[in-house]
Amino acid sequence: MDDPFASLVKMLSSLLFVLALILAIAFGLRRFSRSRFSRWKTAPLVKVLSTAYLGPKKEVSIISVGEQYLVLGVTPHHISLLTRLEHAPFETNLSDEVKDLDPS
Repeated sequence: MDDPFASLVKMLSSLLFVLALILAIAFGLRRFSRSRFSRWKTAPLVKVLSTAYLGPKKEVSIISVGEQYLVLGVTPHHISLLTRLEHAPFETNLSDEVKDLDPS
């Protein structure tokens, strides 16, 4: 008959080996999926560029859908197209604003 301590050590070492194998496979799959499939990801089609809150549960949002820029009015029960913009809304660069404020 085998020594109970030896059986326990053998069982625990087998368990640790299986757990280490599972963790190694999970790590490998996570790393592989990030590098392999990340180049197939595309930029989101719809982006919220800006939102202004007008009151409780009422807002105006500027979104881009592909190459179009839309201004939407949003309430809890309705979304309305207010207007389409001909070109991208200007994006301010904070460093340019700071240069304008600098008196020197």
